[in-house]
Amino acid sequence: MSKHLGLAIVIATATSACATGADPKIRTEIGAKLQSAQSPIQACFQNSLYTNRKLRGMYVVQMAVNGETGEFGEINLRRDEPQDPVLRFCVISVLAKLKLDKPPGSRIVLDSVPIKFEWSNP
Repeated sequence: MSKHLGLAIVIATATSACATGADPKIRTEIGAKLQSAQSPIQACFQNSLYTNRKLRGMYVVQMAVNGETGEFGEINLRRDEPQDPVLRFCVISVLAKLKLDKPPGSRIVLDSVPIKFEWSNP
């Protein structure tokens, strides 16, 4: 009998992390884009577990959305509990691929986007 491992990765929506003056539609789209990154980030975590089975913890990411292109960039980790360089590179790469469908017109800073890595039972 095989044992199944479930992973829980929680990416909080960025509605509270956005600048307070940001359009609610833009905040909603940013939250949706971050949620769309959940599966690729989960794959990053799964791959990192092959080399470190005790890996868990939280990232707190700070980033910005370019006002002219809608691309996510300027990605920095304010908190890095896993301390795993391969996981860090993979997550930052996933986030850097995100892009809003319509550029917001002005730069939007996301001060605190938590990403939690933990085991869960299916």
